[in-house]
Formats: sequence, C-alpha cells, structure tokens
Amino acid sequence: MKRTLLVILLPVFILSGCWDSIEIQNLAIITAAAIDSEENHKVKVSVQIFIPRTITSGESGEDPSLGSTFVREGIGKNLAEAISVLQTNIPRKLFWGQCKIFIFGQDLAKTGIRKELDFLIRHPAPRINSNLYVSEGKASNLLKLIPPLERYSGEVLSKFSQHQEVGVDTTLSDISKDLTEASQSFSLPYIKRLKSDEYARKSYETIPTIVGTAIFKKDKMIGNIDLEETRGLLWLSRKIQKSTVSIKPEENENEVIMMPTSGSVRFKPQIINNQWIMNIQIQVAASIIQNETFLSLLQEDVITKLEKGLENKLRDRISKTLEKIQKEYQADVVGFGRRFHQKYPEQWKKVKDHWDEKFPEVDVKLSVNATIKRSGDIGGPAALPEEEVIEN
Repeated sequence: MKRTLLVILLPVFILSGCWDSIEIQNLAIITAAAIDSEENHKVKVSVQIFIPRTITSGESGEDPSLGSTFVREGIGKNLAEAISVLQTNIPRKLFWGQCKIFIFGQDLAKTGIRKELDFLIRHPAPRINSNLYVSEGKASNLLKLIPPLERYSGEVLSKFSQHQEVGVDTTLSDISKDLTEASQSFSLPYIKRLKSDEYARKSYETIPTIVGTAIFKKDKMIGNIDLEETRGLLWLSRKIQKSTVSIKPEENENEVIMMPTSGSVRFKPQIINNQWIMNIQIQVAASIIQNETFLSLLQEDVITKLEKGLENKLRDRISKTLEKIQKEYQADVVGFGRRFHQKYPEQWKKVKDHWDEKFPEVDVKLSVNATIKRSGDIGGPAALPEEEVIEN
C-alpha cells in the first residue's frame, strides 16, 4: 500500500515545480537598457524590447525601418521606482534574462552611478556578466537606432563586447570588485552614434560605436581618453589586441604596418628608499601586414630597425596613456594599488587611505621588447621591380 501511494504522489511533486512558470508569450524580453538622469534628481530607465513578430511571422521582405525592437521608459526617484513605473507601461512581465547591455548617460555618469550600480548588482534579475557603457549625451537615444546589419543596437554592442579590438570590456562583476579596492577607480567603454555618410539612409539607421574610454573615480566619471590612449590602456590591462601599428622607418616618408600577434605584460612593484616604483615589462610579437616603403623585409638589419621602431611606438603610446590616467585624472584604473598591496602589505596599510595622492607619485619604469615573427613571403613591396628595392 505504501509503495502504491508513493507512485501516485511522485508525479504530483514533479509537476509542482512549474507552478510559477510564465509562458514566453506573456514576457517582454529586454535586449538592452539605458539609464539617464532627469530633472528634480530623478532617474529614467529605458529598455529595448524585442518584437516577437520579427521571428514568428515567417515573412520575407519586411520593411527594415520597422525595426526588431521598440523602446519604453519609466521615471522615478530611483532606479527601483523607475522600473516599477516602466512595468505599468508594458502589459507583459519584464524579462531581464537576455539583457546583457546597460548604458549610462553621460550626465548621470558625471554626477555618480553608485546607487544605480547597487541596484543592478544586488537585484537577481540583471546578469552579473552584463556589459556596461557610457554614452555621449542621452543613453536612451542609442536604443532607438536601427542598425543596417544587426537586428537591434543592443546586439551591436553585444558583438563589440565579444570582438572589439579597441574598447575596454567591463562587466557588472568587474565593477563590484573595483569599487571594493582602495582606488575605487574603473573604466567603461565610451560610445556615441556613428554618423553615416550614406545619403540613402535616415539619421537613425546607424549603430552605436566605441570612441574611447570613460574614466571613473569613486563612481563618478571624471573624464575620458581617446581611442589611441585606449589602446595603451588595453596593453596595461593585459588585453593584447590585434590593432595595427604603423612605423615610419628612418629616412622614409612611407610606413610599414604591423599587427601584434601575441604578447605579455608583467608588473613588478618595488619600494626603494621610500620611493614607490612600478616596473612594467612588455613582450610583443608582431607580423608585417603591409609594406609601403621600398625596403626589403628579407634583410636582418631592416627587421631589427623595425623592431626598435615598434618598441618605441608602443612605449610612446602606453606612456601617453599613463600620463593621462596617473597625472591628469589620478585614477588607478590599471590596478597598481592591488599589486603593491599584494607584495608590500605593511607599507600598503600606511598609504591605502590616501592612495589617490600616492598613485601619481609612483615612478613608472616601462620596457618594451618586440620581435617580428613574420614579414611575408616577399622582401620588397608587391608589384615593385626588383632593381628598385632598397636592400639596406
């Protein structure tokens, strides 16, 4: 009898686990969200919601200007209230499971985003691996763009996060760690609407694109760096990218273009006679992808000169970035403090409460060693007569 009762009740227990499930047709799937400041210290949340008809209709030749998403907004005295108001404007239940993009408007970023970050990190709905951005102007405007290639602007930013070779990649998880460190400094990709020269397209038929990096100090945006300085930051962040580097050899008006293929960055903190020193050693291997000069790349001395040129170019680029974040912004977005803390815990205790003042005083010693691994199958530039190639 007991065995029979167990068999009868078992299916009941199994089915009871789905009592609170919601059918997909009752969900509003959010693909990206924007957070902006409003008057009277209020905050506006805008969400990009996927339109199911674009995948269920099965029709071809649909007008692309209709888009795959629409945007709804909610305003409140805080982010929690704004989302609550937003829900009243949408008949379906908001679903955040597919939202991996959060964009902060520049005005809000400059006044501080700690409250908004606290909600996003604390609330179980937003994903902890969601990517964060700062927009030039209102963040909500970027959600309304209709890309010519991807389905919606949130998808564009998602792919930039996966494959972008010039922008930093920062998630909610990264921010939650950075804000617990002494410097409380971090960086986010800085984005804006790409202006298109295609006259056949409307102004909103374009994409958001990365134009640099926003620098934050204690939850407030204090400035930004351009794309070239961002590339230097990527090296310091150990995110070796495949961006091109152009070198102009001595006594040449044209350039040799190279692409780093691998590399490593080592940080070695030192304290000598109370002088804090950060030794940064960079190893990089590169391939030549274009030769605009008349030089033969089969000559060893030519390759040696190009390697020195690459070292100087990378050293200048990284030094320029360090000058900006260390001297101008005084924001330790590269983690110097963490490394000194690990090696010199006792000395660190004396400076951790005023690391913002100590960080600009750190003496940075930067060394770069470059090796050209591949110069191509030909020595001189393609389509150049052999007698015009310069051998040395």
